[in-house]
Amino acid sequence: MIVSGGEAVGFAPQALGETTPSMSNGYFYAQSGLSLSGKFATYAALYRAQPSIATLVDKISNAAARLTLKVWDNTPATGKVQDVDSDFARLIATPSQSMSPFNFWRWTVSTYEVYGEAFWYKQRAGRDSFGRPVGPVISLLPMHPSKVAIERDEDGAVTYVFTLGVASTGILRAPAADVVPFLRYNPDSLMRGMSRLEPLRSTLLNEDAARRATASWWQRGARPSVALKHPGELSEGAQRRLLANWESRHAGADLMGGTAILEEGMEAQVIQLSAEEMQYVESRKLNLQEACMVYDVPPPVVHILDHATFSNITEQMRSMYRDTMAPRLEDIESVIDFYLRPEFFPDRSHAVAFALDEVLRGDFETRATAVGALIEKGVFKPSEARPLFDLPQAGPEADILYGNAALVPLGSSVHGQEEVNPAGELVSSPMPMGAPKPPAPAPAKGAPSALFRSVTGMAGRVKAAGGDVKAALVEEHRKALVDLFDAQRADAKADTKALGSGWDDDLASLLSDLGTATAKAIGSTVAKSLGGSYDVGEVADWIHENAITSAKAINATTIEALSAALDEADDGADPAEVVDGVFDGNVAGRIGAIAASRVAMVGGLASLNSAGQNGAATKTWIAGRNARQSHAQMNGETVPIDETFSNGMNAPGDPSGGADEVAGCNCDIQFDF
Repeated sequence: MIVSGGEAVGFAPQALGETTPSMSNGYFYAQSGLSLSGKFATYAALYRAQPSIATLVDKISNAAARLTLKVWDNTPATGKVQDVDSDFARLIATPSQSMSPFNFWRWTVSTYEVYGEAFWYKQRAGRDSFGRPVGPVISLLPMHPSKVAIERDEDGAVTYVFTLGVASTGILRAPAADVVPFLRYNPDSLMRGMSRLEPLRSTLLNEDAARRATASWWQRGARPSVALKHPGELSEGAQRRLLANWESRHAGADLMGGTAILEEGMEAQVIQLSAEEMQYVESRKLNLQEACMVYDVPPPVVHILDHATFSNITEQMRSMYRDTMAPRLEDIESVIDFYLRPEFFPDRSHAVAFALDEVLRGDFETRATAVGALIEKGVFKPSEARPLFDLPQAGPEADILYGNAALVPLGSSVHGQEEVNPAGELVSSPMPMGAPKPPAPAPAKGAPSALFRSVTGMAGRVKAAGGDVKAALVEEHRKALVDLFDAQRADAKADTKALGSGWDDDLASLLSDLGTATAKAIGSTVAKSLGGSYDVGEVADWIHENAITSAKAINATTIEALSAALDEADDGADPAEVVDGVFDGNVAGRIGAIAASRVAMVGGLASLNSAGQNGAATKTWIAGRNARQSHAQMNGETVPIDETFSNGMNAPGDPSGGADEVAGCNCDIQFDF
């Protein structure tokens, strides 16, 4: 009841938000249909007769029905946990005792989309002494909106009246507490929802008229419209006989294209379609597009591919759930939370949510890439990722967080290598991500080394000559690594019992000088393209520290290969020849990949750093020569500078992409404001 100036006002509180009916209390009846050209059609008849409406409603309802509605318990201190055991969870899993879950949800959403409203009746476990339903809700029954009237008194109390229209069947009067109403926005009433078909009145009228006119055309058409001219004047009987004879030979779709024989000087004049009539196909397409607009469905989802391209079709399909379905699903969740959840959990400790990850996770290759990146970044445990691919548990080893070189603490292993502790000793098994480790000291920094000056000067000359700076840097890495590995070969031949002595410091110093020179050369190139300058000092510390980590991992692999070869060598074999075999085979085969990966990784970092220093806003992936297929497909992809590309990487060479994405990559990146 509403009170104004101390006196009761005789209308229900809901009437404040309504414009109709003029009598604010009483009955509210369903809007059941709309007028077309020369006839009235119910909403159900429009669904049956209009392919566009049936297609859109089916697409939306099936998209919702295929999702799993989960119940989440928000009370545990560890965060929300899925509830599968409570009475509420069991009801949501099997909402109706008379319909399968999929059919129940398909009916609910289809009815909502056709009528703008849908109702569930709460079936309870028992009845009181007066025969009224009492007890917990055990099932939900669909109530067709066209058979439901809503009664409201001046206090705002609502009663739902359901009848089949046959006196002998009785009338169901249900209080608001026993009904779950789903209502679309209605500008006139809070009691009834408005069908999406209402804004399509003129569209559906045009579509229905065009279809009926076409049907009439094929039934009555005479190739397709013909005027018969006779030189004389025919009696009424002769006209009827001539018309009957002509239609028997040429009227209708089955007699199109036949030969006409004319007598007595008669002429047949074909009446052509007008330009307006020839727009029939275009008008039909426009009708369907308007229906898609009202139902907020991307046209490619219902196979209107006029504006679909290879690059946007996947995104528009995902938009179906992200943009079209998300508000609808949120509406359903909100209604259940308001009208049904308090029957079981009045304290709001539980909530329902549709599992959208089931349909937004992409194809197998995309999911594999994304999930692999999340595991490598320590977001997913392998045990949490395996169910996404319908795989069983893999034991306790999979229930641990792991990370690659991009995320593990400095001093630990790089991707694909064994764990190396800060003392440079191999650890037999990888540490779980997040284990505390003391920071490793960076190589001493002072005046630029001769190698740094040499590589920087070489890059400047190549740049000035218009050459490929990255290719030149890779070659400088390769030559420097060859010289260093030759020195390691000599050390190993001199004393096979002291493999690796002093190797880490030498290789770390080399990688640090090469990395800093690479960052300066590539970062300066990016800065120049943006009209600015570049300070390599912002990434120098990271390059020094990464050089230590990488040197330990690279040397660990070499030492492991040497140790295995020496252990497996035949008695009497010359150790020097065994060492030569490892360096000529294993080590030589890795030099090219190490050089290319280092330039890609450091160059990508320097590019992003330089672009950020110079105010760039976007970045574009440029596929290199003979790029792997996944990178070639990304050619020209542009994203904001602080976001990742579609493969989850910040730039070519980003180590978070894993060895499979970084090794041998020669892609580039461009920046813009």
